[in-house]
Amino acid sequence: MTFLREWLLGVVGAALAVALAQSLTPEGTIKKVGTLLGGLVLLLAAIRPVAALDPQDLAALVPDQGTWEESASDVGEEMIKALIAEKTSAYIVDKGRELGVSCTVRVVVGEDPSGWPVPRSVEIVGVWSKQEREALSQAIARELDIPPQRQIFREEEP
Repeated sequence: MTFLREWLLGVVGAALAVALAQSLTPEGTIKKVGTLLGGLVLLLAAIRPVAALDPQDLAALVPDQGTWEESASDVGEEMIKALIAEKTSAYIVDKGRELGVSCTVRVVVGEDPSGWPVPRSVEIVGVWSKQEREALSQAIARELDIPPQRQIFREEEP
């Protein structure tokens, strides 16, 4: 934090000096040259402390990028899985509605052999006849590639 404090004080001091010089400089070519020089002074004030930093000090200021990348990857993967579960659930509920089944669905997402997230199993809770349940099960197996062995049907009381 000491480095940051000193750096900010240096930049602010340089900015004040440049502003004072600008206000005292007469209009015309000299003011334009003064503006250019003032900009260079501010640039040097901003860059010089960073250039003087020891590489180890600089490394301490920057968090471990590998950790950030892993965290971002994990968060992205969980978001994709949640989205797949949500969309798959909505699809099954809509398909059930088409078949006359009123249900709620919970989808478990896993990975296929290549590592891509896919719906692995479903739990369906609702009210249906034997034919409606069979039709919904076949549609899930055919359209979502979730075999009947990974489909759990729990019947609610009507």
